[in-house]
Amino acid sequence: MSLRRYLILLLFCAGTFTKASAQSDLHYTMFLYNKLLYNPGYTGSRDVTSINACYRNQWTGINGAPKTFNVTLDAPVGNYMRPFRKVAAGGSISSESIGVERYTNLMGYYAYRLRIKDMVLSMGLRGGLKTYSADYGQLNLSQMNDATFTRDVRGALLPNAGAGVYLYGENFYAGVSVPNLFQNYYDKTQSLASVAKEIRGYYGCAGYVFTVNDIVKIEPQVLMRYAGNGKYNLPFNGDLNVSGIFYDRLLVGVTYRTDMSFEGIVHIQATRNINVGYAYDYLVSGLRQYDKGTHEIVVGFDLIRDNSKYVTPRIIRAF
Repeated sequence: MSLRRYLILLLFCAGTFTKASAQSDLHYTMFLYNKLLYNPGYTGSRDVTSINACYRNQWTGINGAPKTFNVTLDAPVGNYMRPFRKVAAGGSISSESIGVERYTNLMGYYAYRLRIKDMVLSMGLRGGLKTYSADYGQLNLSQMNDATFTRDVRGALLPNAGAGVYLYGENFYAGVSVPNLFQNYYDKTQSLASVAKEIRGYYGCAGYVFTVNDIVKIEPQVLMRYAGNGKYNLPFNGDLNVSGIFYDRLLVGVTYRTDMSFEGIVHIQATRNINVGYAYDYLVSGLRQYDKGTHEIVVGFDLIRDNSKYVTPRIIRAF
């Protein structure tokens, strides 16, 4: 990969709020099924043991474009026969490659939940480590003696922590969070210090389910993001989604992302325990001439030990 292409790729990643050398948060089209990654207050909100895996192949056709994968697990803690458990816990592992850079995130989650009438207010924390590596030797430099790119980074450890609040009821949810409070340096090389610092991201999300009839439900929802590290600040970026839920088993949705892209989502509750989803991103920005689309796949498994939690076979959760 040439240095020029690598830097252009990082600039596009920063502009679309995907992680670059100055970015710290993972981003997914199916954010409604990955809330744990950006809001620890979501921990245990499904009231069952949930395991979810997601793979995202971004901007196919572009050499070095981001590829991400994550697995999350979360559940309420305590006697599962209790109608409500105040404490929830979980964990996640996430990895991403972009150009010559590699990231791996290991996170633990904790949430304390309060029932307020027919709502639940969940306050969550997360903490863990990220490893960062950069193989600059793969770059085709225009100046081969450029000292900035002569020292590879191998397994740098970057600790971090985050916090979030998540409020939800039967038909709605809302939350705010800061997934990464610390602004670590990916690379402490002086010439890169201004651009190799993690950017702190701020998230806000909300959604509401409208029941049209016994067959159809409509759910509009939004995820807003802002990031800055004092020196570099990215513009507000948001996903505006509208989804239709049919027979409580099939979800079909469309999303507009303010960085000029559209996304289609299909999600199916295949069995009581297993759900699968697919999303496709279509860019309408200048990068479209190089991009062949972004693909995202989600697979989830719910360990349901108390059958009374679901009184009918139609068990899809809208959020």
